[in-house]
Amino acid sequence: MQTMEMIVNVGLFIGGLALLVRGSDYLIQSATTLAKSFGVSDLLIGLTIVAIGTSLPEVMASLAASAAGGADLAFANILGSSITNITLVAGIGALAAPLSTNHIVLDRDTKIMILIGGMLTLMVFNPFAFGMIVIPEAAILLLLLVAYLSFLYWGRTECDRCYQFTIFVDFFLKFKFLTSIRSAIRDPPGVSSSTSEETEPLDKIILPRDVIIMAISAVAVAIGAQWVISGTEYISMASGIKQDVIGFTVISLATSLPEISVSINSARHGFGRLLVGNLVGSNIINIALGLGLVPIIFPGILSVIDAGILLVSFLVLSFIFYYVIRKDWRVTRAEGIGLVTLYLLVQAIFISLAQGVFG
Repeated sequence: MQTMEMIVNVGLFIGGLALLVRGSDYLIQSATTLAKSFGVSDLLIGLTIVAIGTSLPEVMASLAASAAGGADLAFANILGSSITNITLVAGIGALAAPLSTNHIVLDRDTKIMILIGGMLTLMVFNPFAFGMIVIPEAAILLLLLVAYLSFLYWGRTECDRCYQFTIFVDFFLKFKFLTSIRSAIRDPPGVSSSTSEETEPLDKIILPRDVIIMAISAVAVAIGAQWVISGTEYISMASGIKQDVIGFTVISLATSLPEISVSINSARHGFGRLLVGNLVGSNIINIALGLGLVPIIFPGILSVIDAGILLVSFLVLSFIFYYVIRKDWRVTRAEGIGLVTLYLLVQAIFISLAQGVFG
C-alpha cells in the first residue's frame, strides 16, 4: 500500500513538473500572439510577457508551496533556480561553445543581480523581523523589478550610458521609472497601423483560439504547481528529506531544464552574449517577482540557517560569475567545467548541512 502511495505521489510530482513547465511555454506563446494582435511591440512583449513568463514555473511553485505553509520550500526553489542558472546552465552552455559577453551585462545586469541578493540578505536577517520578508520589503523587491524592466525599455531610447549600474540606482531611487511607465502608456511603441479590414480576421480567428489556449495553460500551470507541492510534501514525509532540500535540488533543476536546452542551442549558434544576459535577467526577475509576491500573499517564517546557506551560496556564486565574465569577457569551456563543478559542490554542501549529515 505504501509503495503504491509513493508511486502515485512521485507520478503527481513528475506530472506536475511537466504541466508547470509546458503550461508556462504555451501561456507565453499564446499571450505573445494575443499582444501582437493588439499592436504591442516586440520590445514590450519581450520585457513583460516573455521576461516574466519564463519565471512563471518558479513563481507558481513557490506560491503553491507558501500556500501550504512551506516558506522554506518556496525560498529554496527560487534561490536554487537562480544558482542553477549562473552555474549549471551557464556551464553547460560554455561546454557546448565558449560564451562571449560584454560590459553591458557586467556593469548593468550582473551588478543589479548582486544588489538584489545583498538586499535580500539584509531583509531576511533584519533584526526587527528575523527570518521573514515583511510586506514593505517585498514591495521594495517588486518595485525593483518594475524599475529594472522600465530601465531596459527607457535605456534603449533615452540614455546612451544606461548600461552603467550607477545610472540604474539613480533611476530607481528617484522613481524615474514611473515617468518611463507613463511615457510608455501615453505613447506606446510599435502600435499596429493595420486597417480595420486587415485586423478583423485576426480578431475573429486568432484571438479566441489564443484566449482559450492561454486560459487552459494558466489552469495547467496552477494544477501543476499544486501537484508538485503535494508530491514534494509526501516524498519529504516518507523519505525524511527536508522540503527545502527537494526544492533546492529537484524542483529548481526541473524548472531549469528548458533553460539548459536553450543554453546549448544558443551557444552552438553563436548567441552566447544573449544567453548570459538572459540568465542574469531571469535571476533578477525570479528573485524580485517570486520573493516579492510570496511574502505579500502568503507570509511565512524561514529557517534562518537554511536561508543563510542559500543566500551566502548565491552571493558567493554571483561574485564568482561576475569575476569570470570580467576577466576576459567570455566564459570558456574550462570555466564552464568549473561552474558545473561549483553547482555540484553547492548542492552537496547544502544537502549535508540542511539534513544534518555532519551532526
